[in-house]
Amino acid sequence: MTHHQVIIIGAGAAGIGMAITLKDFDMQDILVIEKGSIGHSFSQWPKSTQTITPSFTSNGFGMPDMNAISKDTSPAFTFSEEHLSGKTYAEYLSLVAHHYNLPILENTMVSKVIYTEDIYKLETAKGEYTADYIFVATGDFSFPDQPFKYGTHYSKVDDFAELKGDTFTIIGGNESAFDAAISLSKQGASISIYADSTALKKPNADPSVRLSSYTHQRLKYALKQGAKIQVNVGYHADEITYKDGLYKVHFENGYIAQSKSEPIIATGFDVTKNPIVQQLFEIRQQEIQLTELDESTRFPNVFLIGATVHHNNAVLCYIYKFRSRFAVLANILIEREGRKAKDSLIESYRNNSMYLDDYSCCEVDCSC
Repeated sequence: MTHHQVIIIGAGAAGIGMAITLKDFDMQDILVIEKGSIGHSFSQWPKSTQTITPSFTSNGFGMPDMNAISKDTSPAFTFSEEHLSGKTYAEYLSLVAHHYNLPILENTMVSKVIYTEDIYKLETAKGEYTADYIFVATGDFSFPDQPFKYGTHYSKVDDFAELKGDTFTIIGGNESAFDAAISLSKQGASISIYADSTALKKPNADPSVRLSSYTHQRLKYALKQGAKIQVNVGYHADEITYKDGLYKVHFENGYIAQSKSEPIIATGFDVTKNPIVQQLFEIRQQEIQLTELDESTRFPNVFLIGATVHHNNAVLCYIYKFRSRFAVLANILIEREGRKAKDSLIESYRNNSMYLDDYSCCEVDCSC
């Protein structure tokens, strides 16, 4: 059994970024445990999927690359790309992890976490590890929301270009649904999107709610090139059946959509299905309950980080959003250890828009 002051579960953008920040705050006794390889979830993205937030090397002006997970790195600089594929972003994370010499235990699944005598014991196939603090950075990509017996979830598609068919039905109305539609339309297929509601024309300026400008741009270009994409709003899918080579999607309003191609399920993800999350956090109505410090309401010194953190209207589902909490949480740990971080260090994070300590300022409001 090996003890560490801090253990981070997950070596994605949140896990790697948090580890770098902790080291910056002089908390050196950390371990990152990852069930696969560094950036595993990104490497599982469909081949056509890219980051919808643009990368640009603007670090010198107090605006780090939107996809960077530390102050002084930039995927745009490293790869000379604006919208990175999942595979490329996983490579970025690996490069950064090695650059900062982060202690990462790969291909190790945490099966259980036990809290006893103010210490957390993590059980894995490679042995047991203990820690004073736990950061859960497992994300949600490994937990697709698939409410139907039939249909291929968006996250299970390796390459949309390899899917065969003249017509496709997509269930869902947000980013992944439109990404799938645009990718499939390149093969000349007719696409029908069905959704309760869609982020396509949301008046809310927050990109966590509204369809991203990058997706809008791609959709406009696809339609201009003759893409056959139809969006149907107000359709709640109840069931998908399959018989004699035909898939039927049954909707609440009585309509039935038919397709020979298996429907694409783009209904998002459900992090509450994660066994680690279920063990360490209280869940109400499919929402993880957190304190204002992103801490578990069930156990002390257990924090949730990454895109699954929600606080009222603050949805931290983009890297540039959730990275702004790393330094705040690192400072909390320093204070709980009876130490004080240098003012200059905290100021450097503030100057780089990476120190969000007040969620009340997160409302996105654009006049035009």
